[in-house]
Amino acid sequence: MLSRKEPHRRPLAIEDIAGHSENIAESNLGAALRFLDAVESTVEFLCQFPEAGGIAPTTSPEAQGLRVKLVASFGNYMILYYVRSETIDIVRVIRGGQELDQIALQSR
Repeated sequence: MLSRKEPHRRPLAIEDIAGHSENIAESNLGAALRFLDAVESTVEFLCQFPEAGGIAPTTSPEAQGLRVKLVASFGNYMILYYVRSETIDIVRVIRGGQELDQIALQSR
């Protein structure tokens, strides 16, 4: 049986989640609440299946090991994370189209 890892959310990831949900809420409060639930369920899924996300497509050597998983039901949003021995280290939650290499440099 696989052991569950604990989530660790970095401050930038928390800011990302809040910012995205605020932007969504401007036009649809229900969708914003669903987004928050979807982020949490995706993080929980990663805690159980850490390798579920793929390697982030970045050319930045500083981001070696960075992984990416689409937010469930919100495929335009991605969770960037590292798999650590005890945790899933959530570094950012970004919207598709953001410059991944630049964001990866902030994930160290």
